[in-house]
Amino acid sequence: MPPKSIAFPGFTPLSDRIFIRNGNDTSRFAPPDHPTTIIIFGWGDGMPKHVSKYADGFHSLYPSSRILVALSKTLQASNQPLNDRIQAMMPIIDTVFPTPTGDGGDGAEERVLLHVMSNTGGIFVAAAMVAYQERHGKDKQMPHELLVCDSTPGGLVFSAEVGRWSHAMAVGTAKMFPWPLIVTQALWWVFLWGNYLLERLRGAEPSGVWANRVLNEADVTSRKTSRLYLYSKEDMIIGYEDLEENVAGVMTLGYRAVDTELFEGSPHVGHMRMHFEQYWNRISDCWKAALAINQG
Repeated sequence: MPPKSIAFPGFTPLSDRIFIRNGNDTSRFAPPDHPTTIIIFGWGDGMPKHVSKYADGFHSLYPSSRILVALSKTLQASNQPLNDRIQAMMPIIDTVFPTPTGDGGDGAEERVLLHVMSNTGGIFVAAAMVAYQERHGKDKQMPHELLVCDSTPGGLVFSAEVGRWSHAMAVGTAKMFPWPLIVTQALWWVFLWGNYLLERLRGAEPSGVWANRVLNEADVTSRKTSRLYLYSKEDMIIGYEDLEENVAGVMTLGYRAVDTELFEGSPHVGHMRMHFEQYWNRISDCWKAALAINQG
């Protein structure tokens, strides 16, 4: 029996984890300077009532754009087998890209904005890109104009990051347990170490390492795209030094544009809440720039 879809008001489920909301224009013709489709890959254990605030923000900017949301648990990001992660994202591909360009046969190609939140979002956007290639061929890359990375990526050295990851999982599951948060974090710390050692014994590549590699491979992500990284120095889960180091490496790979935006004082995936105008203005400006570059 397939998993039951969670309630996500205003959205129609495509699966138990993928949801869609069409824009105001039911004919789906967005203005030429707007995205036709926005895909949000939520943070681990993100609840619909929280993730929907980002969908609402995008809807205010681009009211004719359809919005898809992928909701995933942190445990799915860390422990789900690779093929299962890829297949879980296939409804996105079949909906947005029935053909390689997503034109549905009418010649109108998709203009896609990808919005990725935390490492869980990064793991599943990578899975979506691989799912696209499984559907349309390894010689093709999932079309998009702009990839926005909110509070991701972080460091990839397990021993240095396990404390942060266990804290994130503890926060996401705190309501499930009656004891103090520190106890939940300790349990997740033990679980993550056990899972890591088991992966090492099996020779499996950790999901975060896999996603970081895939997202920077030229045969998976087109260099004719732009990226924007949103972060703060106060993020307790994603170290800003790790993110800046990763971005410095990405800047050498030949993407059309790689931009960053530093927010002051905001927590993990909390930049939009504390700096609403700065957040959406930066995304809007980068979208305009990405579109101008691609159409120039």
